[in-house]
Amino acid sequence: MRRFLCLFALVSACGHTPRSTAQHPMLGQSVSLSLPSDSGALVSVPSPEARATVVDFWAPSCGPCRTGVPALVAKQGELRAKGAELVLVGVLSAGESTEEARGVLASWGVRAPFLIDRGESAKKEAGVTSLPATLVLGPGGKLLWVAPTGATAEDVAGAVP
Repeated sequence: MRRFLCLFALVSACGHTPRSTAQHPMLGQSVSLSLPSDSGALVSVPSPEARATVVDFWAPSCGPCRTGVPALVAKQGELRAKGAELVLVGVLSAGESTEEARGVLASWGVRAPFLIDRGESAKKEAGVTSLPATLVLGPGGKLLWVAPTGATAEDVAGAVP
């Protein structure tokens, strides 16, 4: 019996149950964005070829983003294995350049492409009120899950269907 309990405790600790979704006025509705990439190409979100799209809104001045973005990028392999694509959206203020944002990501140890939201139009369109913000979109852009305050990269990966 003792072995069974130890094994059960070990297996339970390995699994991760994501936190419930945060309240969001657009849950269940479609979110569709079209933004320039850091290389200048226009990109549509959600990704049509992905089963799910994880959209992470961040800003160079966002303190919690400093650890959250690298943790999500580290989960990219796990997300891809589930058929999901990670899309980083840099919310840049009027005085912030794409190069500065790229430099901030590099200082966080992240070398990944990102989309640019100037003037917070995409942020508002997605119903995002504060940063960081991570959304999981399903087929057709249906908003399935919104990261609650304090959610981890493991929570995000666990929320991807």
